Amino acid sequence: MVPKILIIEDDWDFQAMISAFLCEQGFDVESADNGKIGIKKALCSHPDLILMDYSLGDMNGNDAAFWLDHMKGTRTIPVLLLSAMGGDPEVQEEFRKSPVCRGVLSKTQPLAEILDTIKAVIANGAIPYHK
Repeated sequence: MVPKILIIEDDWDFQAMISAFLCEQGFDVESADNGKIGIKKALCSHPDLILMDYSLGDMNGNDAAFWLDHMKGTRTIPVLLLSAMGGDPEVQEEFRKSPVCRGVLSKTQPLAEILDTIKAVIANGAIPYHK
């Protein structure tokens, strides 16, 4: 079975780039342009992983994570924050408080590291260590 990833990202250029990359890696990818649409898609499609930006246009990643955690149909879906703000210690600390959070990544990380983390979380919830 092909793992399904939901990308919640309001930057269309980045959304298109990361979607194309993940499709090339063999994932089934679905996208949403903001938090509300992303939450609705998560409820309907039950992805194996949600890759989410912090700034979503209509809400922030913490708000979206709150709703994902508190809805019966989405609370078991692991979420990775992938954001330009991913390197900000305050953003990391706040987002990691969410039970659905499995990690915080920066958009500036190499795609190979992002891919390793996605595969590890889908396989067993673990986050690989990168120097």
